[in-house]
Amino acid sequence: MHKKLALFSALVTLGMMLVLIMGGTVTKTDSGDGCGTDWPLCHGKLIPTNPSVETMIEYSHRVVSGIEGLLIIALTIWTFAVVKNRYDVKVFAFLAFIFMLIQSIIGAGAVIWQQSDAILALHFGISLVSFASLLILTILLFEGERVHRAVSERLKVHLYGLTIYTMVVVYTGAYVRHLGATYACVGWPICDQNVWTFESYVQMGHRIMAGLLVFYTLYVLYLARRETNRLVESGMWASLFFILLQVGTGAWIVLGGHATYVPLLHAFLITCYFGIISYLAYHAYRSQKQTTEAARQQSI
Repeated sequence: MHKKLALFSALVTLGMMLVLIMGGTVTKTDSGDGCGTDWPLCHGKLIPTNPSVETMIEYSHRVVSGIEGLLIIALTIWTFAVVKNRYDVKVFAFLAFIFMLIQSIIGAGAVIWQQSDAILALHFGISLVSFASLLILTILLFEGERVHRAVSERLKVHLYGLTIYTMVVVYTGAYVRHLGATYACVGWPICDQNVWTFESYVQMGHRIMAGLLVFYTLYVLYLARRETNRLVESGMWASLFFILLQVGTGAWIVLGGHATYVPLLHAFLITCYFGIISYLAYHAYRSQKQTTEAARQQSI
């Protein structure tokens, strides 16, 4: 179904992944003020002259984000123009656009008004929702009108719960970064220090929540295996792979992974994890709906 549109959607999805990684680079290198308090200009200019490293990092992020925003607008218009009978496809195209817009507003606000760490932490999570919407849109375009096996009510509820809980964990991780609490704890997995600060408690709280996320992932995988739902089981195995690596990179950061690429890898892994979980949650919803509709038609 609409192969060219599906390929373009895949390209835009990869572009959003790049935006997320570049945004992580801005945070990691403390380059958020690289263009001063000007937006969309940089130090009052369209193209900065004699830029510092921080300015180049922040400015390049703005440029790529701007291009990605235009691509998402084009994708949304194209989707609404050519997809006539798929309400869900249009919904995810619209969600990708809306959350991209919200992310841009928060990003601009962070530059102009110097927002709090709690507000800045929302930026990554909102970008993540836009990425997940694009990923689901791409998969739906490639799948076409395929009918899927229904997911049990119990598994469906836990897939919803896992998606929501992941967003909470992602927020706490983003808050750790913006608060500057990445190295507030000595040791891993337990903070081994005599004096605890607010940053230490935030860091330790994120670790506990991340650990619970691993166990929750294992539980949902167990439910999928018991139900012998191959699509959900395969997705959960992939999710487990990404979340274990994500926890591993988190430990690596604390224990000495000071190189910029380590936290970027950390963000990349949770992005992949959230994208898969979000798709599985929607899959559970639409498979129930498809089965109900098929049963209704048979009874007519």
